[in-house]
Amino acid sequence: MALAKERLMREALARRQVLMKTQRIKHKIIVLSGKGGVGKSMVSANLAMAFASMGLRVSIFDIDVHGGSLPTYLGMKNMRLILKDGKIYPAEGPLGIKIVSSSFLLPKEDQPVIWRGPLKIKFIRDMLRDVEWGDQDIMIIDTPPGTGDELQGIVQNVNKIDGAIAVTTPSDLSIHILARSIGFLKRMRVPALGIIENMSYVKCPSGAKINIFGENRAEKVLGIPILARIPMTIELAEPSQNPFLKGNLNSENAGIFLEVSDKILNKIKYKQ
Repeated sequence: MALAKERLMREALARRQVLMKTQRIKHKIIVLSGKGGVGKSMVSANLAMAFASMGLRVSIFDIDVHGGSLPTYLGMKNMRLILKDGKIYPAEGPLGIKIVSSSFLLPKEDQPVIWRGPLKIKFIRDMLRDVEWGDQDIMIIDTPPGTGDELQGIVQNVNKIDGAIAVTTPSDLSIHILARSIGFLKRMRVPALGIIENMSYVKCPSGAKINIFGENRAEKVLGIPILARIPMTIELAEPSQNPFLKGNLNSENAGIFLEVSDKILNKIKYKQ
């Protein structure tokens, strides 16, 4: 009985510390999807770079413990968290973005992470509490597909989440599975800021757009607004071609993410 009480007290203290730490970050935004393979991490990476290009202080917390791919999209390989004077600091990515990912803790890139729920929740809580994030304007939280332990853990431990961006392809399967994640947001009272529809179309050399998945129905089916429709293009899929990493802010694809980032700032009522 005494041990159980002590454990509950430790957990309560840890959660309080996490809530206090995340108060220093002005806005926290979740990026989620219903299923994998829809480009959620690509969207998270490009949103972060778009915000940073606007002059904002941006951090990313990659909580996709088993399949974290954000460092790849940001062109970061063989990176580690920074240990200095007994403190832990995020790795620094392009445009000064601060990043924490379970990928930075693995000795080899191809090593699997075999953690059960409690360990994943502990990882999330420890990184939020122990890492020196500093004063940030926006934290993007890249989550694994679905509504499992990681998503529940972040919602329960972060101080005031401003909202969530839902990522899907136009396929019926992706849209209908995403509906479960939207239901999760409603139950947890996290505002759904809107949908980013990835692989929405292919743009031909002639300029014509082909909707390879057929009619765009996500907004109608899910009942929340479309923030952007992202084309299927090598420029966004391949880090070496990414317009933000190449400093090409005049790119059409960079323009899409800059525009959607501005919409998000308006939705969360961001103020300098």
